[in-house]
Amino acid sequence: MPTPHLPASSSRNSLRALEDLALRPLLGIEEVAQILGLPRATLYRWHSLSTPETPIGPRAFRVGRYLRYTLGDVSSYIEGRRSSAS
Repeated sequence: MPTPHLPASSSRNSLRALEDLALRPLLGIEEVAQILGLPRATLYRWHSLSTPETPIGPRAFRVGRYLRYTLGDVSSYIEGRRSSAS
């Protein structure tokens, strides 16, 4: 099936978006629970209790019905916990 012809600027934006995704893989709830050593239920609870003003746990977002995390957000959460423990 031939690829539709897109304007050059649109094509460049699409390539940048793909490059960003390649650099930032999304993690699922199982992976984050394993990384943090927590039950999945804790991550679901944190997400349901979080607000933009008062986040609880690593930042998560929904893709369809699934929670997803970026590796950067999980790393930032871990670093934040390390610095608050000192």
